[in-house]
Amino acid sequence: MRKLGALLVSTLLLLSLAPLTAKAAILVKIAIAYDIGGRGDHGINDAAAKGVDAIKKKFGLTSLSVREMVTNGSESDRESRLQFLASANYSLVIAVGAGYAQAVSLVALKNPTTQFALINDASVGSLNISDMIFSNGDGAYLAGVLAGAATKSNKVGFLAPTIMSPFFVDFQRGVASVKPKAIAYSQFIDTLPVVATRKLTAQGADIIFSEWSSTSEVQDSIAKFTTVKHPLYLIGVEPDQYFLLDKSSTKILIGAISKRVDISVQDVMGANINDQSILDVLDASQGIFGHMYTVKDGGESVALTKLGAQYSNAVTSAIAALKSGRVKLP
Repeated sequence: MRKLGALLVSTLLLLSLAPLTAKAAILVKIAIAYDIGGRGDHGINDAAAKGVDAIKKKFGLTSLSVREMVTNGSESDRESRLQFLASANYSLVIAVGAGYAQAVSLVALKNPTTQFALINDASVGSLNISDMIFSNGDGAYLAGVLAGAATKSNKVGFLAPTIMSPFFVDFQRGVASVKPKAIAYSQFIDTLPVVATRKLTAQGADIIFSEWSSTSEVQDSIAKFTTVKHPLYLIGVEPDQYFLLDKSSTKILIGAISKRVDISVQDVMGANINDQSILDVLDASQGIFGHMYTVKDGGESVALTKLGAQYSNAVTSAIAALKSGRVKLP
């Protein structure tokens, strides 16, 4: 779904680039601002760092060419760090996570000659900002396929922040593709995730797809409510939900929608090294540019756990259908 323009570079082009010479590498000045925790968070920061490491290795870059910083989480700290990097003449400043949206918006406006990239958020619009996001529709559809394949009660649940409500239809479609008689229930919330989880289980849902990433409350609740007689299972989202690696997920997690944040970081860094920017039109009315990763371009997939491995055929078939175009989402 890439709309290539004069300033846009494709992933295939980036992968074909030869390593830089030592002299050229010194001229590269890219900075990345991680969210709270930085490397070692087992979440979005580690995923972004994986992309950084891949590009550094590919092009022979060192810390002289790629600077890494971590915010303490306050809005003033985010803004001051981004402004420092822009003032230090880094040609590309990457901000990891939606928490940087406001800071990127303000600093990019003050520094129009600096290119910024915002990972996993598409709320900020400007020609010097590349919003690198992932298809919620694709993710919801694949989660629906996995839920439909795994349900024994023929009742499944979709739990997400209110802003995600438009993607429930994609989840329903995924469920119906493998289990036409299954019923999909939804809970769209901005608070009280435990209450929402209890409502879905009370309706009979035995598989819940959770887009709630603020806390581990949905996961913890499912682990608490599950019983031998009425087992409950979870489908999550990685790397947004770093807590999926917690011990509480061992007996309930069957899989997670996987966003290839590392690929998005590699792409935007590679474009900058090649004196280009990734500026697909994401929302013309809001002036938002960047790229939306999909199953078709390899930027989104499903990671199955041992509990979910038995449903791999259904998931593999769904991925193939999305890639081939046999399944088309709005």
